[in-house]
Amino acid sequence: MRLSPAKVAIYAEQLVDILADTDGVLFDCSDADLRVSISDIITDELMVEERLDAELHDLLQKNFRYEISMGRINYDELFRKAKMQKVRERNIIL
Repeated sequence: MRLSPAKVAIYAEQLVDILADTDGVLFDCSDADLRVSISDIITDELMVEERLDAELHDLLQKNFRYEISMGRINYDELFRKAKMQKVRERNIIL
């Protein structure tokens, strides 16, 4: 993940503060509960790319291990192309 859990918590706290100062915004839960929920959402969104990378690594190793080890296929280029294809297919915003 690109951000530390402490940084995510800071961003969640700042967002709650901004929302609390906004006219017309009312919370159905406590500020603390809202911060935790926002932190969870941010963390989950940040983990999307990591999960995709792990999935692609396993897939490429399973299907192209021999070609990669023999130098017939450049792993980095194959990974980059496969990642861009999956991003387009799944409409992932990175």
